[in-house]
Amino acid sequence: MRTDLRTPTATEQHGAAVDDAVELFEGVYSSHDINIGQAVSEGFSYRYRAVGDDQVTTATSAVAAHRWGTINPGGQYTLAWATGPGMVLDTDRRDRITMRPNVPVMYPAGRPFTFDAAPAVQHVIRFDGAFLESVSAAVRGDLPGPLDLRAEADPDALPALRRTIAGAATTLWDPGADPVVRSVQHRRVAEAVIGAFDVTAASGVTAAGRGSVRVAQEWIAANAHRPLTTADVCRATGLSARGLQAAFHRVGAASPMQFLRDVRLHRVRAALEAGDPTTTTVSEVAQAWGFAHLGRFAGTYAGAFGERPSDTLHRRARRDTGQSPSSAPTASTTT
Repeated sequence: MRTDLRTPTATEQHGAAVDDAVELFEGVYSSHDINIGQAVSEGFSYRYRAVGDDQVTTATSAVAAHRWGTINPGGQYTLAWATGPGMVLDTDRRDRITMRPNVPVMYPAGRPFTFDAAPAVQHVIRFDGAFLESVSAAVRGDLPGPLDLRAEADPDALPALRRTIAGAATTLWDPGADPVVRSVQHRRVAEAVIGAFDVTAASGVTAAGRGSVRVAQEWIAANAHRPLTTADVCRATGLSARGLQAAFHRVGAASPMQFLRDVRLHRVRAALEAGDPTTTTVSEVAQAWGFAHLGRFAGTYAGAFGERPSDTLHRRARRDTGQSPSSAPTASTTT
């Protein structure tokens, strides 16, 4: 979970040399197997533009030639759509993915995959894995873990996804956009992607293979409203303090106390989103979930969600009145 708001980076490259294009796209896709074949009749050219930070990167590319090879997504989840036909993913598998023009799909995640693409413009939105998993957990009311995303969107959710991306595009493509506004748009796009592609809850992927860590996380989530220490988690799971820390470390999970903090932050956010600003205060909600130091809490919350807790609390009222976040009055952590 992020603890600050970083300035996004912007990249733009173009040219007419095949070797330069191969080097560029192998870097973008963490690959050593990008191939570019015969160019279109007008000659070979390429261009690539990207704007992003450690949560979300938006990119567009065009290669005036047939290309093929392997993409390694690493720890990222990628939404992609192309302007024309002829892009196929997982070409060496029986259930290959044939992309239709302007219809977004999710790249395969967690493993390298092959692709074959005709000349076209492609747009992608790449999500940091931990960020999207955290958003998914908050949406489902579950624990963070690897996501099972369908390749093609739920048809009923596709219109909302397109509207959300279109509404966020100006902010996502502006490296100078307000970082708080950018982070809020990141979350909205991520939630729309989850709504369109996530089948994790039905598949039970997050529950598989978690062992003692999963047991500990479930116990922490169920008891997050209580004052908890590492010793409490050890007693509940039957593990020693060293064994507990080692188990979390082996699966790459946050420490038990960091996990507790993240669960509480999501509970606070849900309470603020549902709260009535005329009767609910940030301080009351924060203290109810164990955040005694309000100044420190406000900074941690803003780093996690890209907005102040008071902004979350007053969002529904602003939406009802048509007021933008930037024009809303500044509120302290106690209002």
